[in-house]
Amino acid sequence: MCCLSLLALSMLPSSSTTLMIVAFGVFTLTMSAFSNLVGVFPPECFPTEARACGVGLSIACSRLGSAVGTFLLPIGIAQAGVQMTMLALAAVLLIGMLVSIAWAPETKHLTLNQASGQ
Repeated sequence: MCCLSLLALSMLPSSSTTLMIVAFGVFTLTMSAFSNLVGVFPPECFPTEARACGVGLSIACSRLGSAVGTFLLPIGIAQAGVQMTMLALAAVLLIGMLVSIAWAPETKHLTLNQASGQ
């Protein structure tokens, strides 16, 4: 949903303010829903001995990515424009989705020890 809403933002003409607000609203609501997973999914992927360090590293990388993105977004908009920046962000989300589908383990029916590879 985030990728599609950013793709919509990149395709909409700048005169369609209402549709841009709706697309950005969908992006924001969806992002706030899945941003909580950074504290839920990593503990399932690390063995008990390394769980705290693994979760800390995951959250630190998430915060670093947020800081870098906050810094680079205005630069990207100033240099490439809103449409190209939103298209690039949609591409990053698409790549992240494909990588997650390909390599993130499914932990739905596993115990915590099984999910962490023990």
